[in-house]
Amino acid sequence: MREYPERPLVGVGVILIRDCQILLVKRGHEPNKGLWSIPGGLIKLGETAEEAAIREVKEETGLEVSIGAVAGIFNVIIKDADSKIKYHYVIIDYFGEVVGGTLQPGTDVTDVKWFDFNELDKIETAPTVRKAIEMFCKC
Repeated sequence: MREYPERPLVGVGVILIRDCQILLVKRGHEPNKGLWSIPGGLIKLGETAEEAAIREVKEETGLEVSIGAVAGIFNVIIKDADSKIKYHYVIIDYFGEVVGGTLQPGTDVTDVKWFDFNELDKIETAPTVRKAIEMFCKC
């Protein structure tokens, strides 16, 4: 259960950068439905974080990636109107590099696109995207 979980859920994301552009996906489901975000998702039982990161990028973008260093760890805690915790994620973001595949939106997303860093102020992004970009993406 993603909504009102008994404990935090662990997810992964992959920061993909090329020529001062970052790859983002438009989320198709809550939380952050309709917002642009770093590709990623939840780790499955028995899967390493790195395996989950590779799988999630492939599922959401059609791209094959290699995983590099950990870029950062983010806590996402979203409360409802009654201050109950509706979502709680611990997200491990990795740096990654595209090694193959064809860019196309896949599961759980409605669009996928490379954005110039100067375009990011013009789009609606998930809160952790801004933090990750400010911390790790210098162009």
